[in-house]
Amino acid sequence: MTVARMHSQRQVQRGRDKPRYTDQKRITRGGDDPNAGGGGAVPATGATAGTPGTYTPAGATHPADLAGLAGVTATPATAWTTGQYVPLAPAGSAYWNGTAWALGVAP
Repeated sequence: MTVARMHSQRQVQRGRDKPRYTDQKRITRGGDDPNAGGGGAVPATGATAGTPGTYTPAGATHPADLAGLAGVTATPATAWTTGQYVPLAPAGSAYWNGTAWALGVAP
């Protein structure tokens, strides 16, 4: 997964009377953080069971809810076994019950 880092830059803008300060922020990507919650601009198209499971393609954005999993193909296509799940962003988890996505961890 890719980690987003925020960099601040202060610039002075000269006005009529006195200088004004503006803060500009930019985000750069780099490094790996397994707890980053996914940060790619590419949506997930697949999910592989695990503890936690992973999304494909690598670095894909984690869906936020069950609606976000609508176009995601589960692997395996059979019901995931006890304890398996994929993380949701920013928090939570979901699993494949063999016919549909469900919230939580596979029972």
